[in-house]
Amino acid sequence: MIATFHETLLRHLPLASAAAWLLIVTFQVRRDRYHTWSEVFFLSTCVAAGAYALSDWVFFNAGSQQDAFVAAGISLASVTLMTLMFLLFTIVYVSRPRRLYWGFAAVAGAMIFLIPFGMLRGVLKPDPAGLYLPQLDPTLFGLLLVYVLAFAGGGLVNLYRLFRIVRQHSERLAGRTLGLIVVFTIVLVTGLGTNGYLGVTQDVSFPPPFSTLLLFIGVATMLTLYPIGRERISEVMRRFKAVRYVIKAVFLIYEDGTVIGSQVRPGERLVDTDLFSATLDVIQNFMRTSFPGLRGKWLRSIAHGDHTIVMERGRHAYLTILLEGEETDQLRRQMRDLLLDFEARNREVLTKWRGLPDDAVGKEEALLPFFEGAREGPI
Repeated sequence: MIATFHETLLRHLPLASAAAWLLIVTFQVRRDRYHTWSEVFFLSTCVAAGAYALSDWVFFNAGSQQDAFVAAGISLASVTLMTLMFLLFTIVYVSRPRRLYWGFAAVAGAMIFLIPFGMLRGVLKPDPAGLYLPQLDPTLFGLLLVYVLAFAGGGLVNLYRLFRIVRQHSERLAGRTLGLIVVFTIVLVTGLGTNGYLGVTQDVSFPPPFSTLLLFIGVATMLTLYPIGRERISEVMRRFKAVRYVIKAVFLIYEDGTVIGSQVRPGERLVDTDLFSATLDVIQNFMRTSFPGLRGKWLRSIAHGDHTIVMERGRHAYLTILLEGEETDQLRRQMRDLLLDFEARNREVLTKWRGLPDDAVGKEEALLPFFEGAREGPI
């Protein structure tokens, strides 16, 4: 009776796990959270987790041996990608992108290459009325377990770094972050202790729980990243990383080059705002004209020495920031959120633009937040 109940759970529970992760994906896309590196890696983690759970559901409900074999291969590849994206997300979220990190992708690629070439030998069904089980090479599968342990462990270390940062600003958010760490650790240990043990020993007496355990991480992730209150971990991290730069000036510019509004740090001396926007327009047009492949795209940043011009484009306008130091994902997220809010408040004005900046409302609300709590001194 216990085995039958367990098999019933394995046949259907992966769908709940997949639904939880795909719900997070849908929520992220609807909130426009897929533009920065940290957002892309987090979204990729969720997609891979959903694919992992969905492929497990197909595996446990497969109607043929061939279908089960393909589903098992996709499942192993998905968990490999999920672990990689989780590590990259946590690194970028608490630190900064570096080209060196792409070496992790090469390791993940090697793991995926081994899946159809030796790791996954086949599938079998010990009981004709039961579930398919994977046949794995113990040595190669052991390498995958080491990979998962190392990459997931690295992600946990970064989550703990995040917890220490958040704890300095909000005990409530720190509690949610700690809860995510605890849940992830429990799932990692139990997952390696069940799927790992059964895969290495090839024990066919008990089906592995596979991705059903990810349901708990999905729920904990939603509770951590989407709290009911106004406090957000992303805002805490933005303020924490703001020490990396000093914002000199902010410009809100319509797509035709008209300056809608601007704010300059007190004491800074800059060129005329109209000349500044016209120069940016010339540079962007030059790039699109010189390189036809760039048509339909725009400059994201221009670096000159210690200074960087950071641009974030909306539907009708774009925000441009001149800063000294290094831009961060959280700064770009703030830029995009404020720009989208400004465009939503001025949808009709921007659609029927007459070239009159005074027609637009909420310019101050879109520009002044960049100077709130900003550092005064040089880097």
